[in-house]
Amino acid sequence: MKYFDDLASVRNWQPDSSREGEALDIANLPLQERPHLEERDPFKLLVCHDFKGAYLPYEDSQGIFTDDPVYTLEYLHLVSTFVYFSHHRVTIPPAPWTNVMHKNGVRILGTFIVEPGNTSGFDDLLERDLNGNFIFVEKLADIAAYYGFDGWLLNFEAHFPDERYSLESTIKFIEGLRKACDRRLQGSEVVWYDSLTIYNRVAYANGLSPMNAPFFDASSALFTNYRWNPFGQLLTTAALAKSMHRSHDVLMGIDIFGRGTFGGGGWGVGTALSVIRSAGLSAAIFAPGWVFENFDGLKFEERNRKFWIDGAATDPELICRPVAEFAPVWEAGTEDFFYTNFSRGYGKKWFQSGREVSSKSWAHLGAQSVLPSFYPADTDRLIWSLDSKIAYDGGQSLQILRKRSTASDSKVSYCQLYKLNMKYKPDIRISFSYILPAGQKGRVAIYFILKRFNGVTERHEVGLPVQESWGLKTVTLDVEKSEEDWFGMKVVELGIAYIDGTTSADTSDDAILRLGHLCLSGYGEPKLPSISKITPAALPSGRRRLSWALDNSVLTPQQQLPQAGVKSTITGHFQYFAVFKGLGEFLGVSHCLEFITEGDTGEPGVYRVDGVAFDGRIVKGAWF
Repeated sequence: MKYFDDLASVRNWQPDSSREGEALDIANLPLQERPHLEERDPFKLLVCHDFKGAYLPYEDSQGIFTDDPVYTLEYLHLVSTFVYFSHHRVTIPPAPWTNVMHKNGVRILGTFIVEPGNTSGFDDLLERDLNGNFIFVEKLADIAAYYGFDGWLLNFEAHFPDERYSLESTIKFIEGLRKACDRRLQGSEVVWYDSLTIYNRVAYANGLSPMNAPFFDASSALFTNYRWNPFGQLLTTAALAKSMHRSHDVLMGIDIFGRGTFGGGGWGVGTALSVIRSAGLSAAIFAPGWVFENFDGLKFEERNRKFWIDGAATDPELICRPVAEFAPVWEAGTEDFFYTNFSRGYGKKWFQSGREVSSKSWAHLGAQSVLPSFYPADTDRLIWSLDSKIAYDGGQSLQILRKRSTASDSKVSYCQLYKLNMKYKPDIRISFSYILPAGQKGRVAIYFILKRFNGVTERHEVGLPVQESWGLKTVTLDVEKSEEDWFGMKVVELGIAYIDGTTSADTSDDAILRLGHLCLSGYGEPKLPSISKITPAALPSGRRRLSWALDNSVLTPQQQLPQAGVKSTITGHFQYFAVFKGLGEFLGVSHCLEFITEGDTGEPGVYRVDGVAFDGRIVKGAWF
C-alpha cells in the first residue's frame, strides 16, 4: 500500500514497475459509470473513511486469510463519492477500495492534507516549473491516474507562510488540479475542505461563507466542518449556495464520532441529515466505521444495518433514523452492463464455479460485489439474505426465503433486488447460476420491469426449472416487440417472483431459491484469451513473485479486434485471477498480472492461475 509523508517524495515520484509490489498497488477496475437520469434527486452523499489509522492488513491488495471480523462498506447504493482518509501528507487509496468503489459506480478520492505541526514542504506546494505550470498539480493528477482513483480531497488545516501565499495562485492551483485530473480521468473530482480562508488563516466556517466561497467556486464540491448550527451556518450556507446555483455541491459535514457535530453523531446521524435535506444541501459523513470501531466489532452487522438501512429496534441503544431515509438509491450497473456474485468482501470459504476451493476464512475488500439495492421489510413475504455456507463464486450466495403465510395472503409475491436503468434491446442477455430445490409448492421466476419513455412500466418473468445443484442459465430478454415499441425502453428493476400453487396456509418458512451470480449484458459475449505460462521469480524480500500474461494467440484475428464491453487496461476482460499451488491449494486473488507469495521459499512449486471475466465466465489456466 502506497502513501507519501512529504512533498519531496511527491516531487520525485515516478512510476516504478521494478518496485516490489508496485503492480499490486494499482487498481485494475474501471469506473462503472452510473446511468445519468435527468429526474434524479440531486442530493449527494460523500463518505470519508477514517478507520483505525488507515492502511490495515486486511486492505492489502491480495487480501488475507483471517478469522477476525473486518469493516466493510456494504451500502454503496446510497453513496456518491468515497474518500480514503489518513494523516499522511498524500493518501493513495488501497487498490481493493478503489476496485470495489468502481464496481459499484462510486468515485473514490485520495487525500492531500496539511496539519498543524506537520507543515514541512507545504510552502513549496504552489511552485511552478519553467513553463509556468504548477509542479504538484501535474504530479497529483499523474498519481491519481496511475493508481486508478478519481481525484482528491484537499484539506489545508495549516496556513501557508505569509510571504509565499497568494489567493490568486491558490485558486489557480485548485482549478489546475481539476483540469489536469479531468484530462486523465473521466468524471474526476477535487473536493475542498472547509478550513483555510482566503486570508490564509485556518478558521472553520462550518459551512459556505465569503471566507471560503472562492475556493469552493474552483472546486467540484465543498466538504464543510462538522460544528454547524441548523439555525445559523446551515441557513446562511443554503442561501449563499443557492445564489451560486450549486446547492447540492455543498456537503455538510457529519462527524459520526460526535465531537460537536449537530445530532451528536453515531445514532443521531438522521437528525443531522434531516435538517440538511430540508435546507436543500448535500452531506458528507465522516468515519462511519464508528459502528465497528466504537464497539470493537461486536454486533457489527446489526449495528451497521441499523445505521444505514433500518432504524427500528427494540434495543434503545440502536434506535436510529438511518441514512437510507434521506439518501436516494443509485442504480446498479451501467446503461449496458450489470454483474454481481453477491460477495461481501469476506467469507468463511472460497468458492469457484460452485465448488469449494478453500475452507480458510478470508477478507478481501476488492472481492466485494454489487449488493442488492432493496432491503426486505418485516411485512414482505419473500426476503433475501446473504449466506456464506455455499456460494457459486467468492464467499456468499443470495438465498430467498418464503415466509409462512395464511390462506388469505396474496398468491403472488415479489422480492425486489436491484434498481437499474439499463437500455433495453431484444438481444440483452441475462445469465445466472442458481439452485432451486424440488418439491416447490409454486413457481419461481426472475422478473424484470421495463419502463417506457412516458413512464409506463410492464413486468416480465423468466421461469426457473428445478435445479438441485448449481446450474447455469442464459436467456435473452426478448419480449417480442417491434423496434418501434421497444425504442427508448429501460430495464429498471430486477427481482424474484413467487407464484403460489396452493390454496392452504403455510406453517413454516421455506428457502425457495439460491442465486450464485447475476449478469445482464447489452454487449456481445467477448472471446477470452488464455493465460500464459506462469513465471516465478525470487524477490529481495525473500518472497516469490508469480507473473503471467494474457495469450491472445488462441483467438482468431477477428476475435482480437477491440470488442465492446467492460474492459480493464491492465487485465483486459478479466476482473481478477484466482491463484492455486500444488494439488489445488488456494493462495488468493490477484487484480493484476502477478501474485506475491509469502513464506514460499525453496524450489518453485507448481502453480495455476484461473481468470474470472467481468461477466463471471472462467478461463482455467494450466499447471506450470
